[in-house]
Amino acid sequence: MSIYKKLNDMQIDVSQYEEAQLTELEQKRWENRVKTKLRKLKKRKSKKWITGTVAASVLAIGLTVPFGGVSLAKVPFVGGLIEQFIDQNKPLDYSTYKTAIGETAENKYGKITLNEVLVDADRLLISSTFEPAKGVSFNYRTHLFPKVLINGQDLTVTRGTQSIKVDDDTYTIYGDIKFSELPTEGPLHMKISYDTLSKTGQGDVAMEDPWVFDIKTSTDQIMKDTKTVQIDKTITLHNGEKVKLNKIVSSPVSTVLYYDLAEGAENTHVKLVTASGEELGASVSYARDHGETSYGRFDPIDLENGKYSLVPINSDREEVGPPIPIN
Repeated sequence: MSIYKKLNDMQIDVSQYEEAQLTELEQKRWENRVKTKLRKLKKRKSKKWITGTVAASVLAIGLTVPFGGVSLAKVPFVGGLIEQFIDQNKPLDYSTYKTAIGETAENKYGKITLNEVLVDADRLLISSTFEPAKGVSFNYRTHLFPKVLINGQDLTVTRGTQSIKVDDDTYTIYGDIKFSELPTEGPLHMKISYDTLSKTGQGDVAMEDPWVFDIKTSTDQIMKDTKTVQIDKTITLHNGEKVKLNKIVSSPVSTVLYYDLAEGAENTHVKLVTASGEELGASVSYARDHGETSYGRFDPIDLENGKYSLVPINSDREEVGPPIPIN
């Protein structure tokens, strides 16, 4: 399966955004952005989504507790590991930062087990296992978007989800939820709910009795091992346009660059390279319009033992500005 197919299987919820007709200039800009992503995938190693057989995990059996029209239970589960969702080829061990859950909720559409969660810098990664009820149509193009409240607040910016077939009766459901901010102290009380089956090209099916999980997790350990480098530097590109590099947030799971583009520079992206010139893999890159913060998410780096630079590039992946050392 090609990387294009894998990325197509990842679906992003954009229902919170207002639809508007793009101008001719905006259409051209988006065309250039798409070209950038395609070239990026062809020319270097990229983050790949998991396919095929997933690993097995086992939790202890507990008691079933009624929860409205849904039953919750602590049961053994077979589920995909978050490590494989992050990188199938070279998965690292993130057990120090993950929280194992193992709760199962059931309604007339089937059973979903919340396997484990991982909080990373500005996002939440979720692994769940779904077993559709008899007669419920489900495949890799059917998606379950999780709704997440943190300490009672909705801080969600984007929601991504992917459905991976394990066998004829089981699917692994991965979620990737980006937040506008995250509390950095104390436990996080999360309410994770699945209330809609989204079928590509067929619309949504709303559930009267959603699957709901109330869990507690923490950012203490990952924040302890996360470093932030304030850059706060405005650079001038070769064509005179400007880009402000704000900061790098480096966690054990990913590296996130936040930057601002001046008006007219919306097609500018930034790559992260080592001292030897090797480009690090990127899973997400959002070059946003003037007035909005852009960001790129890269592979994790070792700021203490390695030297890295940021290099602005255009839609053709040509370097359009000077490299900026970050350490």
